[in-house]
Amino acid sequence: MRSPKRTLIAAVVGAVLVSVSVTCAAQPLRIGTTPQGTLVYAVGTTIAKALFDSAKIDARVQPTSGTSVLVPMVNSGELDMGFCGTLELYDSFHGVGTSDKRPNASLRAIAILFPNRFGLFVRNDSPIRAAKDLSGKRVPFGFTNQASSQTVVEALLANAGLTVKDVQPVTVSSLTDGVDAFVAGRVDVAFFAIGQAKVAAADAAVGGIRFLAVDPAPAAVAALQRVLRTAYVGRVDPAPNLPGVREPLMLAQYDVSAFVNANLPAERVRAIVRVLAEERDALALAMPAFRQMRPERMYARIEVPYHDGAIAYFRDRGISQAR
Repeated sequence: MRSPKRTLIAAVVGAVLVSVSVTCAAQPLRIGTTPQGTLVYAVGTTIAKALFDSAKIDARVQPTSGTSVLVPMVNSGELDMGFCGTLELYDSFHGVGTSDKRPNASLRAIAILFPNRFGLFVRNDSPIRAAKDLSGKRVPFGFTNQASSQTVVEALLANAGLTVKDVQPVTVSSLTDGVDAFVAGRVDVAFFAIGQAKVAAADAAVGGIRFLAVDPAPAAVAALQRVLRTAYVGRVDPAPNLPGVREPLMLAQYDVSAFVNANLPAERVRAIVRVLAEERDALALAMPAFRQMRPERMYARIEVPYHDGAIAYFRDRGISQAR
């Protein structure tokens, strides 16, 4: 039989444990993004709202200067969740390619979201009609806070049969900085994902922009993929929310991935993935790109481990890992 003293101690310890559990459960989910006006910022704010509306998960969006900062912060646990292209996630996890060569072993994929459709754009009255015309022109480069963006620009140049040696590279810190340089007239072309607020702002600021199509010929696509191995090419049609897409265009694309820190509790990750998979229509109302999300593609094989919580959700829904 327990003594009154032991019973009291047990009660106190139990109360403390319950208090800690409640406190942990109430911890806001820290979602990292890139600066306001970018694709990743729009993704983060859209998902944060859906998480609260559907699952009452308090998610706080924390913009960073770029994915080169965001990804290591998720790996270290300073942030819980983030988003980037599948190539950058692979490179960051393994410490190769576009990363700083230090493996981020605590990253875990949770879902493939949708294709990021992107391209180079010029002023609508520019004599530049195709990317091959960029020879000798001023092109934003470096992207010191978003190293993967440099690789994307190199890939788009490769598709046109060019390298950075064929253009005048102008160092910028980020995608938004590159667009600001374009509006200010310091570069002749800019690079961004289509349909984003920053693109609409540039369109208004310079009196109209025009995206440059990529070359869909097999050899040109192979050149694109030699630099950006997860890229592919798809058709994009004009739409009111796509300034700069003035006619049907073939544009480069790669998939956007959601990832978390490995130590995030499995049940919480499972709840997050459920919202992503089952609230697509609500997500698409706020951000049309989510219309392209397909549950059967969310669990794609990308050579980065998935979080146990995500695997549990996909298993329960009968979704097998896609190649």
